[in-house]
Amino acid sequence: MEEETKKDEDQGHLERAYELHSWASKGQDVTVRDDQYGFSWLLDSAKVSRKRGFRFRLVDSGNLDCSQMEWLAEAGADIYTSDEARSEAFELDLLIRACRRAGSIVAYFHNGPLEQAEGGKKQPPLLFSELLDLARSGLYLHLTNKTEKREFSLLNTLAHACQMGESWLVYYHHGPLEPALEELARNRAWIHMSDRSLEGEEDVSILLDTVKSARSSRTNIILHLDKGIESTLLSDIVRSGAIVLFDLTHLEEASLLRAAKGLDFRAYYLYPQFLPG
Repeated sequence: MEEETKKDEDQGHLERAYELHSWASKGQDVTVRDDQYGFSWLLDSAKVSRKRGFRFRLVDSGNLDCSQMEWLAEAGADIYTSDEARSEAFELDLLIRACRRAGSIVAYFHNGPLEQAEGGKKQPPLLFSELLDLARSGLYLHLTNKTEKREFSLLNTLAHACQMGESWLVYYHHGPLEPALEELARNRAWIHMSDRSLEGEEDVSILLDTVKSARSSRTNIILHLDKGIESTLLSDIVRSGAIVLFDLTHLEEASLLRAAKGLDFRAYYLYPQFLPG
């Protein structure tokens, strides 16, 4: 009985692996976790995807060691990782260098604090100086203020470091809008926000000024429509050049893709409609 169960499991793994290789061979972007398939299947599929000119996005859960991740990066995989999966600056630097050689990217979601609060017990997963060095090396850095308060002075410093590394800081803003967002946009950060942050005329003014600054820096503001806003205001926002994403999760996938058409894949973490909390 145990032997039959193991055979069934092995057959299931093999079928899923062939399915992964089929996705890559057919010519389409592929997104997988590193713990869903064996390393050799991931490596072969990454090579096939890159050869066909499509992206192979690997979500790092910490399952693979650094050398295996480096092989995948060299093969052209885009690495999507976080401080919860990988927080050694040396490993991240190796992956960034491998991805740059292959023409792919490392997107890093930093959930923890940027600095240790005075008298606080919560240690940052990476020193701020380490994050700056990684940004200067080409790390695409993603941050949200949903669970950790973010000081705009630190965000601006990180955005400037990303400029030096020819990458981007991608910031997901929750809550009331702040005039400091405009300076962050001038530093070439991509900024995501929800229409729930638009509570009055002052917020609208901040949004339009921030869009202007972002577009002059060759980035943009991505507004996620969750609750819906008045049509005249929406028209003003669209005319300003902001990217507006509608919540089309209840519709067919093709509609969702049309809504995000033209949005650079480096300006969001895996999925354009997702506003991380």
